[in-house]
Amino acid sequence: MNYGATRKFSTTPGTRDILPPEATRLRELQSVVRERFGMFGFQEVITPALEYSEVIEEPNLRDAAFKLFDRENQMLILRPEMTTPIARLVAQRLGNSPPPHKLSYVLSAYRRASVGRGQSAELYQAGVEVVGSASPAEDAATIALLADVLEAAGLEAGAFAVALGQTAFYEGYLRHAAPDAAHEVLEALAAKDLVRVDEVSSGLPAGVAAAVRELPRLVGPATDGSLLERAAAYASGIGEAEAALENLREILRHLEAHGTLENVILDLGLIGRRNYYTGAVFEVYAGGMGFTVANGGRYDNLLRRFGESLPATGFAISLERLLHVLPEREEGSLLLLVGGGVEGTRLAGKLRLSGVPVLHLAEDPGREAAAAYARATGAFRMAFPVPDGVELVPVDAPETGETLPPEAVAGKVLG
Repeated sequence: MNYGATRKFSTTPGTRDILPPEATRLRELQSVVRERFGMFGFQEVITPALEYSEVIEEPNLRDAAFKLFDRENQMLILRPEMTTPIARLVAQRLGNSPPPHKLSYVLSAYRRASVGRGQSAELYQAGVEVVGSASPAEDAATIALLADVLEAAGLEAGAFAVALGQTAFYEGYLRHAAPDAAHEVLEALAAKDLVRVDEVSSGLPAGVAAAVRELPRLVGPATDGSLLERAAAYASGIGEAEAALENLREILRHLEAHGTLENVILDLGLIGRRNYYTGAVFEVYAGGMGFTVANGGRYDNLLRRFGESLPATGFAISLERLLHVLPEREEGSLLLLVGGGVEGTRLAGKLRLSGVPVLHLAEDPGREAAAAYARATGAFRMAFPVPDGVELVPVDAPETGETLPPEAVAGKVLG
């Protein structure tokens, strides 16, 4: 057997073909996301899939990127994420535009996947970036937009939760109370390794050790004011930590004004990626999935790399993960029109003009075969031209149907 030839015609590790009807659902989801981004005033941008390797600085992202070389032997990479390319775009192209820049995208990113771990090398993403404002109101607005998008996509308010933390709070406390242990504790916390946090804290003075252990475990509904009160007791007299808590309180006040507070869980142990997030940070969980559906936060230092000292906040949604947790799709409106010759062709055009999506199968393979074809193509109803009009047939019961005049089909199919 020629294994090389077999591999040549398969998809590469971490990628897959997206077939109907999943491809249709993905495109429909992208359309919903774009509509909601636009409703909040965000303007869409498209960056090149290829970037010079110097654009991406973070070691983990550079290591995960696909690399190739141009004719001048310059190293290029397929973008492994979208935030940094947009930061480059803002610095290079929008210098004459007044901030804040509110930009959105619906694009793919690419990362080398670990074979056998079910990870994707091609990531279908959608997100927003707000560049040029340090206001906590903008952090709250991005979270509110994210919740709005998830609900518009089909998740009920109680079907997802936004875990919200504040990177600067815990970091500020550690720099003051345990500066020698701060790096190790933060590395462990970024990896969500509370066991390691406890191990490191065991070598600290009793009062500090208790705080180092308890603060990451302050988790609960954002409507529970006691969580911030307990955190404030540890932050007392530490200016950086107190300012971070006040920033978090302001975000919560704005989230309440947006009507989004019920979706939010406070998690003071959530700090996100080390040396990247600088303030609010959040993750979205839904449907019992062990992975995040979306994540984001404030990253005020990234633009400095491109010569602009602009604060920024934003989020990214994994569209494939979101599709996975969305409710089962309700009956669609695609109609399979079977046979009918020239009259069938004419009828298909007439039905499309009335707003009905029609897939016309020129030849009639028989009702059972037509029903199997309809199921494979995502049609929930079939139609057969008859002398008195159109026989409308449910796919799940191909031997039953009702005869309607052509002009009545749209009302029946579209509801």
